[in-house]
Amino acid sequence: MMSNFKIAFFDIDGTLAAHNAGDESSILDRIPDTTRLALKELKGNGIEPVIATGRNRGMISDLLKDLKIDSYIANNGRFVSFKGKTIMHDVFSAEQLKMAVSQLNDQGISFCYETADVLYKNKSSKFIGDSSMVVKSIPDDKVPEDAIQLIIKLNNQKEQLNFNVPEIKTVKVAKLVYDVTLKGSNKAVGIKKILESTGVSAKDTIAFGDEENDLEMFDAVGYTVAMGNANPIVKNRADFITTDVNNDGIKNAVEELQLI
Repeated sequence: MMSNFKIAFFDIDGTLAAHNAGDESSILDRIPDTTRLALKELKGNGIEPVIATGRNRGMISDLLKDLKIDSYIANNGRFVSFKGKTIMHDVFSAEQLKMAVSQLNDQGISFCYETADVLYKNKSSKFIGDSSMVVKSIPDDKVPEDAIQLIIKLNNQKEQLNFNVPEIKTVKVAKLVYDVTLKGSNKAVGIKKILESTGVSAKDTIAFGDEENDLEMFDAVGYTVAMGNANPIVKNRADFITTDVNNDGIKNAVEELQLI
């Protein structure tokens, strides 16, 4: 399959990098060398790789440097940069943030604030991030005004989340972890912004993913690749299924599709 693909969108966990197995390994440790090489060769062939993630720019800055990528969709489509140029930076209104914070505090639910580059938590918050998160502490009466999302961490499966703020939704991203973001936010929103900004047609783009939060991204591009380790729902929607992330999945896909 020779193609005119100009842009390739990549999820991170389970796609570019193996999922964290509960150890202290960094994202960089979990990226296969064959994936690094495949991305370099894609770029050499004129296909721009774009990272598409729910994480903020600060959490992926090492990854972007390591892979020499300067295009990304962060914060579930609310912060978008293409070839080093910011084309979207969307934040909560003060009113939305106030309502969200007060509902979470009333229920005693731990959360942190996510800005473009930094994660913050209030001093008395019990929020504990994972190894990829550096969370700065701020006074209890402070709210960062440029918050793009919140990250909620429930203590256990039994803890109920009752959350109702107009125009805001919660998205489950891990077992007990939710992103709090604007209702229209997803990776596809970021893809559309990049296509508008570059004039590239959707049919000339390809996306690689493994989880349900990649389905909107699949709907926004011309061709889709599911990893061998992908959720069955994602495999059913994909044009092509490659091998597992740890079994040269990205390299095998781009070679098979004759992109490199």
